[in-house]
Amino acid sequence: MIPSSEFTDRVAKLAARLRAEGAGAYVGTRQAALHYLGGVFMPWRGAVVVTRDGHCEIVYWAMDSERVRAEGCAQPVTDFTGSALVEAVAGILSRTGVDRLAVGLDIEHPGAAQVAPGMLTAGEFLAFGRALPQARLVNGVDWIDDLMLIKSPAEIALLRKAAEVAAAGYEAGVAAVAEGVTENHVAGVVEAAIRDAGSSWAWAVTGGTEVGAGGRTAFARGVTQQATDAVIRRGEFVVIDLHSMVGVYLSDLSLPVFLGPPDAEQKALADCWEDVASTMLAALRPGRAVKDCVAEGRAVFARHGLAEHGLPLFGHGLGTCARTRPFLNLASTDTVQEGMVVALGTHLYRPGVGACASNTPPWSPRPARQGSAGSPRRCAPCPERARPFAARLSPRSGRGVRRAKDRHARRWRWKRSRVPRTILSRTRSDGCGPRGGPRLESHPGDAPTG
Repeated sequence: MIPSSEFTDRVAKLAARLRAEGAGAYVGTRQAALHYLGGVFMPWRGAVVVTRDGHCEIVYWAMDSERVRAEGCAQPVTDFTGSALVEAVAGILSRTGVDRLAVGLDIEHPGAAQVAPGMLTAGEFLAFGRALPQARLVNGVDWIDDLMLIKSPAEIALLRKAAEVAAAGYEAGVAAVAEGVTENHVAGVVEAAIRDAGSSWAWAVTGGTEVGAGGRTAFARGVTQQATDAVIRRGEFVVIDLHSMVGVYLSDLSLPVFLGPPDAEQKALADCWEDVASTMLAALRPGRAVKDCVAEGRAVFARHGLAEHGLPLFGHGLGTCARTRPFLNLASTDTVQEGMVVALGTHLYRPGVGACASNTPPWSPRPARQGSAGSPRRCAPCPERARPFAARLSPRSGRGVRRAKDRHARRWRWKRSRVPRTILSRTRSDGCGPRGGPRLESHPGDAPTG
């Protein structure tokens, strides 16, 4: 939970930035800003207004405003109905005497292909121009994004919880992967698990919980695998990509799964993915330019001869939104800083072969030898035979794959790889989580006949 004093501090820091910019106010319409300064879930249209003198007020759609107040919004809430959002915001700016100064709006993330939820519409921008004829309207996205970039201990605690919820969903999803079940079935298992663990929103625009199998994982540059009634078959990659939210803080978790033994091309794909993921984890160290880290990851794709199939995009920031800095691409102007939190992605899509696509649990860079929890697992292999089977985490360490046979089923054990540790992994001392150096096992007694 974020203490009330932290919301006060956020407003004060933003007001100081406004004074430094010579601006009168910031008007944030993005989900990121509303949740960061309000602290409660606000899915409908609204705006948060912060002035140079430290006044903060939220304008929110009247049909949901009573719930927002009841659930403890950190700021006073003014209702609006119809299309009167701009009119209500202009009234606040006039009342506080800043309507003739520069006003920062949520206009764009330069260089980002995707529009963050809640960015100002063209119609709203024109309406602000009419309502504030003497104001200078500018892009204020970076003013608040610079504050949101570095997470407080309270934020990291919520991000850690969201990651633990996501991990529970992922383990349930892996256990549900079996020959003959549908992508939708696996997605439903994941959804139930994250809800039971405390998630209140599967937030992604790509269909909530994504599950794709076989050819549906392998579209060129194919970052979307919305679950369908397609049947999972032996010898296929399965993408499980899930999105949890705890206390308006998000997680984004995906690790590749394979059903049965891979052929040579599939194994080469997994080997490349592991090499790139490990390289990126090692590269992100405080003081380094994000674009330099990205260049290292791209070079590994090229070394494996898979440059045309690996995406030049390696993840994004996480907090109250996932369309937020740092964007891990060559256009980034950010420098890696301790306290940043990212969903670190490695995406490899080869038509006709499959996909190894991942977003690690939220990850914050630490100086070398100062990481503080376990490492992400490799591609998770599942037994050849149809089942469900019980997936559990074992605290043993090491690296590599071991395969064993018995009269019930083939057993695959995938141990952790030697990559830097992530801060948002589980903290249980019984080894049930990455801090203990886990591996995913299927056990003979867990695999029924069929």
